Amino acid sequence: MPILEFQGKQPRIDKNAFVSPQATIIGDVEIGEFSSVWPGCVIRGDFGKVQIGSYTNIQDGTIIHARSESAPVIIGNFVSVGSNVVMHGCYCGDVAVIGDGAIIFEGATIGEGALVASGSIVAQNTVVPPRTSVAGAPAAQVRVLSREDITRFKENAELIARVFNKLKKWTT
Repeated sequence: MPILEFQGKQPRIDKNAFVSPQATIIGDVEIGEFSSVWPGCVIRGDFGKVQIGSYTNIQDGTIIHARSESAPVIIGNFVSVGSNVVMHGCYCGDVAVIGDGAIIFEGATIGEGALVASGSIVAQNTVVPPRTSVAGAPAAQVRVLSREDITRFKENAELIARVFNKLKKWTT
């Protein structure tokens, strides 16, 4: 897997995280314990910091890019980021779900326990409130999420962490 230093900044990947050999991690990137980065992902901390919490999964083909030092990407704990997502200079709170193919632009904030539906576009500087589901282009509120929804999101992130922890043991 290409893990590349950029301008003296080396990615920091927790020993209990799993990064696919087919993923590319560049520069000022931090990946927390039991998180997973799937094949085809590109995580670029070349112009700013990318911080990914614990038990978070970044699924196939996702691109994450911090566009500047003033626009880092911060992704919390127990977050599921679907396949082919694009995230630029944004914040994503704990236990959120970002659906396949969503695009999240610079300055956007995804609240704790929020759900961004597949294919949605979250415009620049948009705030998605905690425990809210949004969909569309541009993304608009669909409904308020229940405690059961949030519990299910967290359980799913934990399940994925367990699967990838086993996979890591098989590949080493």
